[in-house]
Amino acid sequence: MSKKKKNKRQRPELGLLGFILAAFGLAVIAYFLADRRGHPYGATLSLIWLYVTGVAFTLGVLFFAQFAAPMRSRLGWWEGVRLIMRHYTGLTTQFVRQPRPDDKKRQPSAAVVPRTDIPTSLFTMRAGIVRSYQALAITKGNSFIRAAGPGFVDLYDKEEIRQVIDLRVQLRQQPVHASTRDGIPLETSVTVIFQVKQDAEDRSQAQLLFPFDKEAIFLISYLQSVNMEGTSYGWAEQLTPRAAALLTRELAQYNLDALIHYPSTAVSPLQEINRRILENLQGQPDLRGIHIIAAKAGSLKLPEAIQEQNIATWQAEWQRKMEIEKATVDAEVIRRMKQARARAQIEIIETIIQNLEAMRQEGESELYQVIILRLIDALEEAVAADSPRALVPHRIMAGLLADASAQMQARLDDPLLPSGQGGGGSRP
Repeated sequence: MSKKKKNKRQRPELGLLGFILAAFGLAVIAYFLADRRGHPYGATLSLIWLYVTGVAFTLGVLFFAQFAAPMRSRLGWWEGVRLIMRHYTGLTTQFVRQPRPDDKKRQPSAAVVPRTDIPTSLFTMRAGIVRSYQALAITKGNSFIRAAGPGFVDLYDKEEIRQVIDLRVQLRQQPVHASTRDGIPLETSVTVIFQVKQDAEDRSQAQLLFPFDKEAIFLISYLQSVNMEGTSYGWAEQLTPRAAALLTRELAQYNLDALIHYPSTAVSPLQEINRRILENLQGQPDLRGIHIIAAKAGSLKLPEAIQEQNIATWQAEWQRKMEIEKATVDAEVIRRMKQARARAQIEIIETIIQNLEAMRQEGESELYQVIILRLIDALEEAVAADSPRALVPHRIMAGLLADASAQMQARLDDPLLPSGQGGGGSRP
């Protein structure tokens, strides 16, 4: 079923020749017609039918001509008439010049523009409206003639559409398999962002949604390559293979550690590689018609063994940092606990001193003197010990203990104490 439809669509049309043959057939039929009495009409009815057919065809062309061209003026109307007539005469020419099967084999294969990209009227009426993001590279024979579009495009005699060029920003990505300088295989990708070069000095392009340089269309139209299988690649497919080759060469100049482990304050090696790839692509002469916006390498994918080794190294490093941090926190906790304990001891000593002062005022001299002497010995031992000095910052606690001991000794040596309670007494 599909083959029948395909053959039906490819059936050649007669065009203007078909109309002439149809009008001639009607004239022949009218020539042999007769009235009720059997008298033939002859040439009179044939001429009348030819006249009516011609007038109907002319009026039909004049009516549809106002819709054929985008202009809504007298010039556009006549342009529509010209396009319709050229369409019908072009179909007749194609039918007359239709090559035989043997001739098709002899003809070289030419690049065929997909009809889905541009209006079909460019192939039937050889005129049409090109989308706002498209430009046409038009040739005559093997020579580039001009760049046309967007908007209304009219193809002149023997002009053909060589290529339809997309003026929008293009993005292409390709996987890359490379190796580092120390032989570690890597998997990554390269992405190139580009578009047709623009001409900032051309004021006629200022009103376009996607302005372009006409010379760039000429350069791009001949930027094609063919692989070993005979597949042709256009201009938009030329950048990623070159960027992939450059990325492979750049990665081979680095060790794996240099690519992964680098100072946080330094520039990433991948950023340097992206910059060099972009500069290299922009400097290639055959790519002068393309404005390359960016070229970026993707994230590096390492072999599983290398990934496990890196994870183990990172775990060991973070474990060491955690242990150091934990030890620091534990030491700080112990220091603060001992500091709080020393402060509590000082508060207890101050409370005892206050109570002893109250005992002295009440006259309990012997008990007061004995306790004072014992406390002085204990404080001197505490001052001489290393623990308060080591635990309390700047020996604050040791100084407080020394002051407390000095105050107690001054109490014993106070001449205002009752007899037998002064400094003359001996320590038990």
